[in-house]
Amino acid sequence: MGSTAELWEGLSPDERDQVARYCPDRSFPKGSVIFTPGDAPEALYVLRSGLVKLSHVSEDGQESILRVFGPGDVFGELLLAVRARPFLATALTSCVVTVVQGKTFLQLLSTIPKIGFNFIGVLSRHLAEMALDRAQASHKWSCDRLVLTLLKLSKAHGEEKEGRTSIVLPLTHQILADMIGTSRETVSRHLARLQREGIVTQRGRTLLIHEARLKPLLVD
Repeated sequence: MGSTAELWEGLSPDERDQVARYCPDRSFPKGSVIFTPGDAPEALYVLRSGLVKLSHVSEDGQESILRVFGPGDVFGELLLAVRARPFLATALTSCVVTVVQGKTFLQLLSTIPKIGFNFIGVLSRHLAEMALDRAQASHKWSCDRLVLTLLKLSKAHGEEKEGRTSIVLPLTHQILADMIGTSRETVSRHLARLQREGIVTQRGRTLLIHEARLKPLLVD
């Protein structure tokens, strides 16, 4: 059970042991499907290691990436609200997840109240991210959408480092393009400009973001 997972924050050692007894870990190789649209929502997942993308697939087969999850994140939490999964969850890298079956989760909520408070926090954060997504969709230009996406990733997965925010994710230009609904070439062009201006620096799989200089770019 991942020690940094938001869902398990504040649990005592005995409570963590209880969760570990009833919630097994499962490994998924890179590219494997964790759940698909139409699947029964039988469990929620806590990501221990690796990256998972959540996406929507249109009727004509077009995929739009909605979110990228990293270690500690919770996904599949709609099990309490829907009868069938509306989204596709795929392993972007090899990953390990803690599987919390629906019935087990309800039992844990009744025996470990702290999990309930943490779950409310998870839902609140996801709602805030949805609001940011809506704001992103209202911006006409692809550069605005890219800036908002970088800020969202920074908030969800970033770590402060040398006065900047470090995002360590295998984010290809194509993945970013899929997330904001544009072409890979357009993302590459925008990132090149941000790098020339010293706002974004790329070191291998790490993006260093100067948030204080990135945010003003959203001002009309």
